[in-house]
Amino acid sequence: MLPTATLPDAARAIRDVLLPVVAQGAILRRPAASRTAELLHADDHALRRVRALRRRYGGGPLLIRLPGRTIALVLDPGHVHRILRETPEPFSAATSEKVGALNHFQPHAGLATDPPLRAPRRELNEEALDTHQPVHRDAESMTAAITEELQLEGTFGWTDFRAVWSRIVRRIVLGDHARDDTELTDLLDVLRSNANWAALHPRNRNARQRLDRKLAEYVEHAEPGSLVDALMLSSIKRDSRSFVPGGGLDPAGQVPHWLFAFDAAGIALWRLLAVLATRPDAAEQVAKDDSPLRAYAGGAALESLRLWPTSLVVLREGRTETSWDAGTAPPGTEFAIVSSVFHRDDEALDFANDFVPEIWLDGRSDGSWPLIPFSEGPAVCPGRNVALLTISTAAHHLLSQYDVDLDPHTRAKLTRGPLPTTFDHTAPRLGFWRTS
Repeated sequence: MLPTATLPDAARAIRDVLLPVVAQGAILRRPAASRTAELLHADDHALRRVRALRRRYGGGPLLIRLPGRTIALVLDPGHVHRILRETPEPFSAATSEKVGALNHFQPHAGLATDPPLRAPRRELNEEALDTHQPVHRDAESMTAAITEELQLEGTFGWTDFRAVWSRIVRRIVLGDHARDDTELTDLLDVLRSNANWAALHPRNRNARQRLDRKLAEYVEHAEPGSLVDALMLSSIKRDSRSFVPGGGLDPAGQVPHWLFAFDAAGIALWRLLAVLATRPDAAEQVAKDDSPLRAYAGGAALESLRLWPTSLVVLREGRTETSWDAGTAPPGTEFAIVSSVFHRDDEALDFANDFVPEIWLDGRSDGSWPLIPFSEGPAVCPGRNVALLTISTAAHHLLSQYDVDLDPHTRAKLTRGPLPTTFDHTAPRLGFWRTS
């Protein structure tokens, strides 16, 4: 059996590593908790605690016994790669905790699906999102939505910017006629907020039904150039049961996850703009990056996600007993990979606390140490290319068209010493002043 944390060590691990993740909200960020996490330097405490556990128990994974479940905290970089590459068997991405959360608003998404339906739903997502292509086939319409909506002037906080970003997301995913459908985003936010509590929160069936009806209408009348149009074209080729909710592929059931994931892209972009406002040389490179792939801007986007992961924890559930150097883990063990613990370990990475987009261009990010802003392996994010396209296009557009300024308090945080390990995305206030 793998080593099991003593009661005091388990309590410290929960306090310093797991509780901040739960408190901030894995599905929809809680602004007050995000502010508190930054004030308390939550990710610093998590990294120190993991190092202490590693010294005491070895490479683990370390079992933490909780009422009704066993969590294995992943401590070793090699184990991160193994777990992600051996998904979905024996390490399922559809963990009981994740399914309990996602059942509130996307029970049929590929992320919450086990075999045998997992593979066809995954393939459907990959086809619609052009996962294996560097640039999505509808990149032109996506770029148009981004540049048309990002006609900014003045100062914006996160809430102001998210309203603009949500218009972009609705246009990209559902089509231009969804641009002003703020009710859809509000419904999804309600359900995502409930999902933060997983199975502990009762289901809001009324909100779920209203969201499903709206999405079904957009899917039925899919607008050319939208992601739902790509989704329907892919589903027609696959399964005559595709259009039955809960049966077959359920294409409409994949859409809530796309809307949810685009919110994380907006958070990454907002943080990136704040950092670039303090680094004029990097900002100039992003502004001048007119290459089709926008390689440097994409590297900058990945760096934002490395420094401050939007997926706070990656979960996998062992469906069978699994063997490790230190022992075995029983079936049903939930493995927790806390992203920031590996992304910001300055004992392993000389660039851990710096903004270095070049690592994504020169091969340094491909080393044995796990940098997993989009996860990896068979369950790697199928929309990675789309997310990077939207973030890099938005950053390029804004920095080439505007002088971007940052509030003094955030500027000080990002310029005095190493970059903070915890960065509340709701804190920055940015000014956009059109260049002549």
